[in-house]
Amino acid sequence: MFDAYPSKDNSKMIFWIRLKNFTDNQRRYIRIEEKWQNYFYVASDNNISKLEQLVQNDDILSSISSYEFVKRSETITDTKKSTVLKLSVFGKNLKLANTIEKMNGYQDFRLYNVDLIPEQKYFFDHDIFPLGFFEVTDDNSDLLWKSKSDGVWSTDYHLPHFKKIHIKLNFPRGKIIKLTDELNSISIVQYNDNNSINKNKSHIIDLSDKSEKKLLKELIKIVQDIDPDFIFTDDGDSFTFPYLIHRAEINKIDLCLSRENNISLTTPERKGNSFVSYGRTYFKPSTIKLFGRIHIDKSNTFTIKTGSDLEGLFEISRLCRIPLHEASRASIGRCLTSLHLYNATKKDILIPWKPILNEQPKNMMELFLADRGGLILEPEIGLHEKIAEFDFVSLYPSIMLKRNVSAETILCDCCFNTPKFRVPELNYHICNKNGLIPESLEIVLDKRLRYKDLKNKASDPVLKDIYDKRQSALKWILVTSFGYLGFSNAKFGRIDAHIAVCAFARSILSQTMHIAEDMNFDVIHGIVDSIWVKKKDSAANNDYSKLKETIKQETGFDISFEGVYKWIAFLPSVINSHLPVLNRYFGVFEDGTIKTRGIEERRHDTPPFLVQCQNEILEILAQGNSIQDIKQNKLSLIIKKIKNYLSLLKYRKVDPESLIFTKLLSKDYNQYSNRNTLENDAIKQLELNEEYIKAGQVLQYIIIDYNGPILKRVLPIQLLDNKTNYDVKRYSKLLIDTCNTVLKPFGIVFDQTQSVCKLNNY
Repeated sequence: MFDAYPSKDNSKMIFWIRLKNFTDNQRRYIRIEEKWQNYFYVASDNNISKLEQLVQNDDILSSISSYEFVKRSETITDTKKSTVLKLSVFGKNLKLANTIEKMNGYQDFRLYNVDLIPEQKYFFDHDIFPLGFFEVTDDNSDLLWKSKSDGVWSTDYHLPHFKKIHIKLNFPRGKIIKLTDELNSISIVQYNDNNSINKNKSHIIDLSDKSEKKLLKELIKIVQDIDPDFIFTDDGDSFTFPYLIHRAEINKIDLCLSRENNISLTTPERKGNSFVSYGRTYFKPSTIKLFGRIHIDKSNTFTIKTGSDLEGLFEISRLCRIPLHEASRASIGRCLTSLHLYNATKKDILIPWKPILNEQPKNMMELFLADRGGLILEPEIGLHEKIAEFDFVSLYPSIMLKRNVSAETILCDCCFNTPKFRVPELNYHICNKNGLIPESLEIVLDKRLRYKDLKNKASDPVLKDIYDKRQSALKWILVTSFGYLGFSNAKFGRIDAHIAVCAFARSILSQTMHIAEDMNFDVIHGIVDSIWVKKKDSAANNDYSKLKETIKQETGFDISFEGVYKWIAFLPSVINSHLPVLNRYFGVFEDGTIKTRGIEERRHDTPPFLVQCQNEILEILAQGNSIQDIKQNKLSLIIKKIKNYLSLLKYRKVDPESLIFTKLLSKDYNQYSNRNTLENDAIKQLELNEEYIKAGQVLQYIIIDYNGPILKRVLPIQLLDNKTNYDVKRYSKLLIDTCNTVLKPFGIVFDQTQSVCKLNNY
């Protein structure tokens, strides 16, 4: 099952099914449809008469096709099912839901399952999932789905070869393109490999030297001839497709790029929106959907941005039961939520339109004890040799699973005297019945471990890569799972469950620290689920193995031995050199692997040229077997490397695109007006060219004259052309600062005159 979506009048669900067996002369896909109505639930305070009156209202009756009274659990904490009203709706849910909710001043009714997309509801109700292998039969207009595989638990599923193309519009540099600008060149990249998007295995079709109308018609014809399953764009939601749609309208052409070729692309009514996630602001443009094909905007997809590629997207879509189009654009938290919603549906638990679970009341002392986060042990600033690192394996999700932490299990009404678990420090009791959140996480934890095992055992590099991408995608679900317990808008979140996980984690890390000290290790640093230790005397490999097994046995949680560092540097605060930074360090393991956190090469806003230089210096440092070896034998190589990079800047041999700063804006363009910053210069220049950046969008620019007048200091990337020059002096200063980040711990600083001097101490 490749694609699914409701019909335009919302009376049917349409499916595109990829056939398992076909020849070149046969079609690869069939289109089937089924009569289907959207629905949601309405509840009232045990007052059936109010619900009966509701369906006698003429305005309500005109909006529904049918109704029935059913038994469901209203909340995740309910021990009994209630009678609720199920309304099957003509069209979309939201308008009718708003009408019902407002009745009698929002007092009479509670609404459920309102904001699930129709495809999700269908998947949940029929227990199917995208890219599942099914036998499909038609029985009196109802489709019967018979699974022909192991379902979502399977790790050895095989997917067919998918055809993929990438559509790119070509414009001259140095100008911001508007919808009114005429199209004169299109490139279509056709990928020849299987399910990755590697450009090394592709060929390019260039369309140019024709009228705009002919270009658009040829684009449509090529898409129909190739018949791709996936169409990639770099910015299809925000620009490429809106631009093509507008130009097609100007030329009076139906832009049909879907497999359902009687549907022309149209500009979405709803505009994009900004939102905040984990303290960062993001912008999500309105999506341009294809029908029977999948449009993937590479600038608007989490899995591809994080390196999980299509294989990661396929895994997320299958596991969380979200259509490929939606899964490619969904936040990882939304994917996790879909997994929760599926399990809730299977238990007949209604999905609240708006979160309704409240935090348990706490007095001042209880709040002081509870609201403490993870345990942190400050690192010892400076260089260390022969330090070992241990990391717990998916600690927070594992706590949620093994300790049964969920919104409904914390302080339940049924297990006060006989709980299997109590929360450390807080003494909360936890229900003995399996919670919804642990149930949802079990499959993710299980599959990720199996994928990692399969990756380690696989000899075929292609399979290794597939398993790695799948486990990487699942890792992000696990990373998000803890945060969603305390997220105010989570459907089944509850701050008390979030607090409980933190308490367990503090107890586990504290216990781990004491185990290490009892086994004659010094604890150098610890942060939430990781610990760095050093043996007081010389350590053998079996000392680390014994420590690992002891921690695992006594805490009950799996921990991985990351390795022993030849050397590692824990860095101080840039503002106060006496204060350590918890997650800012770099070091080299005994096998030569470099690990960095919090320095320039890990920052998304650092220009690639500076990142490359810092990485090459780290590679030289990594060759040193000890701190002394580096100071005595690697200094000349480092000086030569820095001088080479400075020379490239001086003689303008650096591509300006590798000097780009990338900033994620936290506010709209007009909220920066009073700031005298380089970013504001770039924003103002874009504004003068009628491009208005919103909160969550990316701003990119290069420095052309750091000490110059306002609006002349930087140049936005959109206005970059072949004549653009960069500020050599400023980039040289930034390069030296970047190098000194990794040199200072060794008592070395590279100054502006390109000489090296020793520091007395760090």
